[in-house]
Amino acid sequence: KTKIIAEKKILNNCNNFLIIRTNFFGKGFFYRKSFSDLIIERLIENKNSYLFKDVFYTPISIKNLIYCINYLIKKNKKGIFNISCNEKISKYKFGILIAKYLNLNLNLIKPIFLNKKKLVMRPKNMALSNKKIVKLLPKSFFSIKNQIKSLEKKYQFSEFMPYGKHSINNADIEEVKKTLKSNFITQGPKIKE
Repeated sequence: KTKIIAEKKILNNCNNFLIIRTNFFGKGFFYRKSFSDLIIERLIENKNSYLFKDVFYTPISIKNLIYCINYLIKKNKKGIFNISCNEKISKYKFGILIAKYLNLNLNLIKPIFLNKKKLVMRPKNMALSNKKIVKLLPKSFFSIKNQIKSLEKKYQFSEFMPYGKHSINNADIEEVKKTLKSNFITQGPKIKE
């Protein structure tokens, strides 16, 4: 709902805009795994992965999504672009393709159905038409099979590299302790220091 509201505000107030609609997959962060991360992780751990057979979407790899966005910006394109794969597939079929192309156990992908689960209300069809972007880039670039084939099984285990990292040593920690034990926490001689 908030995405639709935001799009309407942009359309009503801006002439020079680029709106991207997408569903993407690829490496998530250690603190927030992506849908594909969760599937791969469960399969590697030899656990069943229950996926909706009646929920459809058109995911694109993060790598291809970034390429498309950069392309659109460089070409100074404006408007609304759906960036998605060519094929509308179920979450279940997506899991099957991941297992197949990463040589993981297909038998661990189990179908479930949305109407049999008491979950939040979600549409069964989240597919996007990519006809507009396909006019600018080769159709094969948007093949879901080619994108999944390009995933590496080990991508799940790549090390997270933080944007910024603090350098705190024992002397720093001791100074904080001294301050907390003093009569001055928010004022006093340590503030200037």
